[in-house]
Amino acid sequence: MKMPANFAAIDENEMVYLQGGATTEATAWDVFLNVGKLFNYIARVFSAGSSIVNNINVIVTTFQTLSTFSLTAKN
Repeated sequence: MKMPANFAAIDENEMVYLQGGATTEATAWDVFLNVGKLFNYIARVFSAGSSIVNNINVIVTTFQTLSTFSLTAKN
């Protein structure tokens, strides 16, 4: 590509306008990663809740079984 003999270099202020800002903090990839982290945290909360419910179910079932248990009768 041939450039004209007299061309003006782009100064820093114009570069900011051309590049969309000196730094782009919220790129699409960063937003995607943040949404992924959010879904990961939500999944952890539901997983922990499921484990707690399962543990409570085991405890209740165990107590119900032990309450009907006797050494002299057939179980």
